[in-house]
Amino acid sequence: MLLEKSLEKKNIKYMVGFDLGDRDAQISYCSTQQTEAETVPVVAGTQQYNIPTVLCKRTGVNQWIYGREALIVAEAKEGIIVDNLFSGAIEGKKTVIEGVEYDMLTLLTLFVKKCFGLFYMIAPSDKIEVLMFTARKSDDRVIEIVKQIVESLGLIGTKVFFQNHEESYYYYLLHQTPEFRLAGSVVLDFEDCLRIYLLEWNRRTMPVVSFVTEQEFPECLQPIWAEGEAEKNGQMEELDQQVLENAIGTFQNRAISSVFLIGSGFQENWADRTLQYICRGRRVFKGNNLYSKGAAYGALEKFCPTKEGKEHIFLGREKLKTNIGLQVLREGREVYLPLLDAGINWYDAACEKEFYLESGNSFQVTLTPLTNVFPEREAAGKYPVRYEKIELPGLPLRPEGTARLHIWIGMSDAGNLHIRTEDMGFGEIYPTSSQVWEQDIPLA
Repeated sequence: MLLEKSLEKKNIKYMVGFDLGDRDAQISYCSTQQTEAETVPVVAGTQQYNIPTVLCKRTGVNQWIYGREALIVAEAKEGIIVDNLFSGAIEGKKTVIEGVEYDMLTLLTLFVKKCFGLFYMIAPSDKIEVLMFTARKSDDRVIEIVKQIVESLGLIGTKVFFQNHEESYYYYLLHQTPEFRLAGSVVLDFEDCLRIYLLEWNRRTMPVVSFVTEQEFPECLQPIWAEGEAEKNGQMEELDQQVLENAIGTFQNRAISSVFLIGSGFQENWADRTLQYICRGRRVFKGNNLYSKGAAYGALEKFCPTKEGKEHIFLGREKLKTNIGLQVLREGREVYLPLLDAGINWYDAACEKEFYLESGNSFQVTLTPLTNVFPEREAAGKYPVRYEKIELPGLPLRPEGTARLHIWIGMSDAGNLHIRTEDMGFGEIYPTSSQVWEQDIPLA
């Protein structure tokens, strides 16, 4: 029996979510043995999940400390603190400590490595099957930084992905009980400033399409609380009114069943009127590990898609919202050849194919958008199809079916498709002209 348990534990694979922010980081995970996400505590047996995104170099020695301990050492004036690691890495900044210049990306990488030491107390790195990073935004620079960090982690055989907080929110809800998906849901994220995420489900489609709308309120900031009780109470009333006014527009005339309060801005008990409003007929939750758990669930879906994952699709801002393919002849019949499917991240969208041009010097790409469709057509599964002609000027004229083409399809951003076509010739009979054609197609 002991041997069976040992073998079972040896075969466990882990799907890990890592939430990386400028203020805090967090790690959650699922496994093949336990599919409900758990968050790694900073201190065993507690619910202290946030790891402050800081490093501290102990004065006079080459010793780097991270997280909460780094703050303690710096407060004791025994070391030099380095914060804003994530934003500093994004901006390509450097810092000088005790006369030595350090690249912020190098320091951020060191911080992430030290964070993973917490997870390695649960399982070794070779047990991580899928690793999903998540952060508030996802642009080219953020993706580049994540890739560089991953290269230094020394993970062998681990599949690594990235998703933003919006998608992590989606995966978190997807893995809750079904009543969480009967109506819309809202996240009030109050970290540096107030952000409101509204997640809605379109049940007229199959699979069900979900999407998130984000609103940012840069004028609604966490105050520096006054020391005097009367003045602090005044600040709380003013903040409560400001947040309530910003939130009302999201909740009015919408069916919202769940609300999540996230961020250090909700640590103080100031939101009396806001809570009275949002709690009417809704389930309200307060916590701080939604995004890291959502990242872990996203990793789980990459490892083994669940029934819910197959029945739903997320079309966020960073997602391709159009099916892309070609009409080709196969065994004498015209069929649709899919190239890129809606629902993937635009920065992951890439495809290469070779085919023979039947005649002429052009071909058509078939675009089928899944958004902005009339409800009655959507309900019937009828989506508008658009055809884009790809011209190949200068392609040598050859007999029918002897022009072999290689195409590469990618995206420069969420709304623009890039197609690169190369003439491959036809063996020794018709050598390649070595011509390459490039064309951009707007999807909006």
